[in-house]
Amino acid sequence: MRLNRAFSAPSMSFSELGICPEILEAIEVLGFETPSPIQERAIPPALDGADILGLSHTGSGKTLAFSIPALESIDPTLREVQVLCLAPTRELAVQICREVDKLALFLDGVSAVPIYGGASFGPQLAALKRGVQFVVGTPGRVIDLMEQGELKPDHISMLILDEADEMLDMGFQEDIDRVVSLLPAERQTLLFSATMSAAIRKLVDSVARDPQEIAIERPQLTVPTCEQIVYEVVFSSRIEVLSRLIEMGRMKRGLVFANTKRVVDDIVDGLLARGYAVDRLHGDMPQTLRERVMDSFRKGNLTVLVATDIAARGLDIDDVDTVVNFELPRDPEDYVHRIGRTARAGRKGRAVSFIGRRDFSLLARLERFVGVRMQREKVMTGTQVEEVRRESLVDEILENATTAAELPEELLDIDMPADQLLAAMFNILVAKTSRELQPIPEDRPSKFARASRPAEDGDTPVEKGNDWSSLQQSVTLFMNGGKLLGLRPKDIAGLFYNEGGAPKGTVGDIRLFLKHSLIEVSPEIAPQLIERLGTCQICGYEVNIREDKGRPEGTNAPMEREFRPRERRGASYAGRGNTNFRRERGDRRDSRERGNERSERVFYDKFSRRPRRREW
Repeated sequence: MRLNRAFSAPSMSFSELGICPEILEAIEVLGFETPSPIQERAIPPALDGADILGLSHTGSGKTLAFSIPALESIDPTLREVQVLCLAPTRELAVQICREVDKLALFLDGVSAVPIYGGASFGPQLAALKRGVQFVVGTPGRVIDLMEQGELKPDHISMLILDEADEMLDMGFQEDIDRVVSLLPAERQTLLFSATMSAAIRKLVDSVARDPQEIAIERPQLTVPTCEQIVYEVVFSSRIEVLSRLIEMGRMKRGLVFANTKRVVDDIVDGLLARGYAVDRLHGDMPQTLRERVMDSFRKGNLTVLVATDIAARGLDIDDVDTVVNFELPRDPEDYVHRIGRTARAGRKGRAVSFIGRRDFSLLARLERFVGVRMQREKVMTGTQVEEVRRESLVDEILENATTAAELPEELLDIDMPADQLLAAMFNILVAKTSRELQPIPEDRPSKFARASRPAEDGDTPVEKGNDWSSLQQSVTLFMNGGKLLGLRPKDIAGLFYNEGGAPKGTVGDIRLFLKHSLIEVSPEIAPQLIERLGTCQICGYEVNIREDKGRPEGTNAPMEREFRPRERRGASYAGRGNTNFRRERGDRRDSRERGNERSERVFYDKFSRRPRRREW
């Protein structure tokens, strides 16, 4: 195997690489001036027909390094698939296809299509039948279409494996072997990986013939414009600390990373309950929903997007100002990928990491890997958040103030000194735009207080809300449904905000008992919630909501008898159907998540008639 290792900056121009004029014109339109090291060293031998093993980090420009030779090899008059590119995730497949389309702007008759699982077969089949030359897909869906005879491999002359190390980590080894077995033996292979492992070496030996190895030395892993900050904070306080970052205006558009889908859901539920514009991105979501979420984030409709590492691959947005590591990744490469999504194109950015006491050794390993000591900061207190929030509000008022503005007549008629009137208006504005902060252990200088032992009665709450703030003045509402129905705080919060129309910050603590729940809400919104949600459906059950009357004072008498919620007909059969569903769709799961997620088993609770899930 020939070794071509690059250390210096590129010195050639694209025109010196032997690229055709049509693609050079597209490159000029895209604004690229000089090739990156991987492009400079991979494109010429690939144009000559050599197999390539490119060892290059994410963001080094390898998409152009394989797309340009691939487009050069295509015969525009032949309406058959001639280039097949495999990618580990749906998002990356779509991203590659977009870049290919841009490069093929001036190539008449050349088209590309992404194919991936989790999306309808219809548009993908229609594109194949129209005749496309460049297919970018995830391994599972590619195999399905090949075995169905819809994707014909007879004319494929080039195979590209992008992020091969990720595909192996995600368990696609057998799928890759199956795809390769269906391809013509006479073909060119371009394989790109960020790392070189024994598994990658074995894969290269099985798919390529005497490949030219091009290894690009990793540049500085982090950019100087990215400020890296660490907060030591217990896990239960992290959603509140994240909320304070948003409240202080330190996160105009933020990307939050967690290691598992379960934690992603918990973060989103906690932020939604606080009234923030937030959504999630992980592998269990249907593809149409994933695309809608990413599009909404690109357009600025979301303040925060919470994602796992795999789901965020292919998410290419330049103006992310803050990346938050809700949990430190175990792989230093993942940390680099995460924080590389901020401080792009010369902009300033911030990477915030939450750590616990058990994370110190992992943090030290990450610092050695990136060669930067991260800045330690104390968690901002509620007073600090309030001060910054008020200062930001004053700045916003000054920015929008004009000399031509006129006061409404109603204010002119008020017999009150102007300074008092302004103070009152400012306090009202602060109250309207603020959120009650939840006290957390990090606010106290002393050691963490021990939790009091719960009372030994049957009404001890078995689950409390996600550390949501208790309202200074509140009304408690009673719902005759609790843990036995499988309800969670996020279900109730979603009901109150979405169906009940509760404004931001008007729902406080949510306490779940076995057979009922108690919810704190602002007094002004309580009548509306009772009117709209008096009798309603939640998670397939009918429940009643009213103001809590409590127990008779001075007694231990049980609370008044509750109505038993009526189970929705057919609920126990939800999710059943044709057992041949997967076979008929021919679909495979392409978005496999890494991480040690707890397995779940279904069992029948002796208090409930429907199956519930128990964690082991």
